[in-house]
Amino acid sequence: MKKHGIRRIENKSGMTLVELVVSMLLVAIIMAMVVGILSPAAKIFLRMQRLQYAQQILDNTAAQLRSMAGEATQYVKIYGDAGNIEGTGGAGEGPVLEFINPEGYATLISADGSPAMDLVLEDTKIGEAEEVKKGRLVARYYNIANIGTDTYEYIYIKNSNPVARAVANIFTDGYYMGNYLEMEFSYPPGAGAADDPVTYMEAKLSLYNNEARQPEHLVTQENVILDFRYRVVRKDSPTAKNG
Repeated sequence: MKKHGIRRIENKSGMTLVELVVSMLLVAIIMAMVVGILSPAAKIFLRMQRLQYAQQILDNTAAQLRSMAGEATQYVKIYGDAGNIEGTGGAGEGPVLEFINPEGYATLISADGSPAMDLVLEDTKIGEAEEVKKGRLVARYYNIANIGTDTYEYIYIKNSNPVARAVANIFTDGYYMGNYLEMEFSYPPGAGAADDPVTYMEAKLSLYNNEARQPEHLVTQENVILDFRYRVVRKDSPTAKNG
């Protein structure tokens, strides 16, 4: 007659708790050594990747700027101070470029911000434009008040408020990937005085990783030549006025 019972398994294989703890400790030490070796390389990789992204942003901005400024007609004008445009003349270099576009609008291009403003058509308000912060490429368009003359005046301030015909934030905020654009326009050497023809202009584009745009925040920089398709002259007389 067969006897039934529980068969004991001898010589079971496996790891004791002490062995498991020791193994985990060794793995942790090895991983720490690997991370210590790879960490500087990872930081360099991330830094190079950010630089590559920043350069791509500048390249795209430069292409857009060339396209816009290349269509300038009649005149080109530089403002030396983005916050002081109304009633002021032109400068040899500065952060704001003005010209007449092919549609006949006075066009201002800058990266020094644009306040919230009313959009007007003649004397009628047709909408509102939101504020554009510094570090973003923005274009503002204005109706010329005296078509057919050489003064090209337009209303920049109305009832103590900034106004424009239209405002275009060229790229979305996400496009800059946390960076901030700065532009500095200048005439080429020997460009001459007011009303002299200008065939091209220089622009220095800088990208910073902080809104303050201080030298220590500079990520990358590029010098760009803006060629003009049509005949334009340098204009230094006031064009933006209080209406």
